[in-house]
Amino acid sequence: MTPAFAKISKVLAASLGITIDELIKSFERAEKADYSAVCELMHLGFGDAGNLAPEVIAWRYFDFSSHCSDMFVLRYQNQIIGAVGAEPIRVKLDHAEVEGIRAGDIVVHPEHMRQGIGAWMNLCLQENFPVVMAMGSNENSTTMVRRIFKPMNCRHHLKILFSTQRYLEFRGWSPLLTKAVTLLAVLPLALVRYVFFKMLPRGYRIEVVDNTDNFPDFFNNPDYRQPHANIVMRSAQYCRWRYDLNPKSSFKVFEFYKKNQLSGYAIVKKNGREANDDWQLMDWDLLPSLRNQKHLRLLFSGVVNWVAHQHAESLSVMASDSLSLESLVHSGFSHRAVEDGFYLWAQPDISTTVLDEKRWFLTFCDTDEAL
Repeated sequence: MTPAFAKISKVLAASLGITIDELIKSFERAEKADYSAVCELMHLGFGDAGNLAPEVIAWRYFDFSSHCSDMFVLRYQNQIIGAVGAEPIRVKLDHAEVEGIRAGDIVVHPEHMRQGIGAWMNLCLQENFPVVMAMGSNENSTTMVRRIFKPMNCRHHLKILFSTQRYLEFRGWSPLLTKAVTLLAVLPLALVRYVFFKMLPRGYRIEVVDNTDNFPDFFNNPDYRQPHANIVMRSAQYCRWRYDLNPKSSFKVFEFYKKNQLSGYAIVKKNGREANDDWQLMDWDLLPSLRNQKHLRLLFSGVVNWVAHQHAESLSVMASDSLSLESLVHSGFSHRAVEDGFYLWAQPDISTTVLDEKRWFLTFCDTDEAL
């Protein structure tokens, strides 16, 4: 038990009138029977948040059979007073693989706020897992999260515009001027896309489908290896859970074929209900022999061209590795911001490369805000 965890455990146990051992034993994995109580607690803590609708909670945190979701609860006097939704993960560090947990939504019962329960639950995860990731924070948790995790300033946000209408409206332009400039910008924006567009060579093709049914062919390919970077490892099973079974959002899957072999993929999501809303490029990968700027640009060009024909306003993407960033820029995307929003903790015996911001491969797939 680390000194920080021992100290906060002593204070929290005293405030609840129980022993430290009783406190630690009260924090455990949820059971299916806890679903209703957790939904009620999430509603008390967050209100009617779309990311925490009952069907989303059931999929994201109580689908235990998938081995992709998890939920930890703190019990006190026959009541759940705290909960942490999480994803079990395997993190690749160089040539090693490490078990970990990705903490998602964390909530404390309103009657037990300001007792340090949120911080204690995060520290409890750190006591039990070699690597703990926290993807994001809010105004209520930012200070706490930054105190017990290392902020990783490596999330680069990029965007390509297909129309300037929403962009100008957001900045307060008048409707008349917005309409005029939007019409004038159609041709220049199309020309920019044309300059960056890469035609698929003979022997290549991209199929756009609604599910990841063919992903076992990709991940089970004997030539497949996870990207040579720090990455939360993907799999066909994980992608099926993340995209096909997702009750909140719908996705389009871009299958990248070379000589009729599934050699890569990309996932996009419409980030709104209207056809001309922003879309998000969620995730991508290629077989190791094709992980270069040439083939990433072919894949990204196919995605950009398809989304543009859906009358989208824009296409957003988040990336962290240099190869993806360079390929995105050379595909017409422009930088918008760099932020942390990704917080990390690792036990002392884990390789220090885990804390190297430049070695991480991150996409919207790894975030809470892009469910």
